[in-house]
Amino acid sequence: MWAEQRAPDPPARVWRDWALVAALIPVAVLEGVIRDDLVWRVASVAVAVALLPTLLWRRTHPLAAVVVAFGLLTVVDVVSLAVGVDWWGLDTNIFVVLLIYALFRWASGRHAMIGLAVLSIPLLLSGFDAQVHSQADEIPASNVVVGGLFELVVAAVGVAVRYQSKARARGMDQVKLLEREQLARELHDTVAHHVSAIAIRAQAGRVVASSDPAAAL
Repeated sequence: MWAEQRAPDPPARVWRDWALVAALIPVAVLEGVIRDDLVWRVASVAVAVALLPTLLWRRTHPLAAVVVAFGLLTVVDVVSLAVGVDWWGLDTNIFVVLLIYALFRWASGRHAMIGLAVLSIPLLLSGFDAQVHSQADEIPASNVVVGGLFELVVAAVGVAVRYQSKARARGMDQVKLLEREQLARELHDTVAHHVSAIAIRAQAGRVVASSDPAAAL
């Protein structure tokens, strides 16, 4: 995986990306308004809205999108640990799994491994936070393990789609090669033979033209 090259021709931003971002903004705001268990309500909404633009560059710049998104989550986690607040953010932030998928679907193997290390930092901080706030109403540390497995599943799906696309591309190249060979064979067996016959007749005609013009014709 480390030596894997970046997937060629990643699709640029399309209207669906803009529509997704536009749809998630009111969802994040609505969740921030109606949820009663949020700490740092305004900050949670601001973080979710600030992360949304990363969806627009997840294919063309997957590592940068992951670093920005999970880096911001890491900063907020560190601040919450420093002040003794159990911050989990909005459920709307689940859209970051699209960044994980895009990282393993489009990025090079080296960037994918670097991104995997980056996105594991807030997950480990969440586990540490769960141990610090080990109360009955807190999210258990086992959920952090489940979250890590979920991220790995998303990464595995991205890798699977990546290699399926490569296999399909190789299949198309093989079909093109076969068609090229068939075309070359047809050209050799038909056109080349006809052109050779024409050349031989022309040479023979030039030989007999001086002595027998009718035969040359």
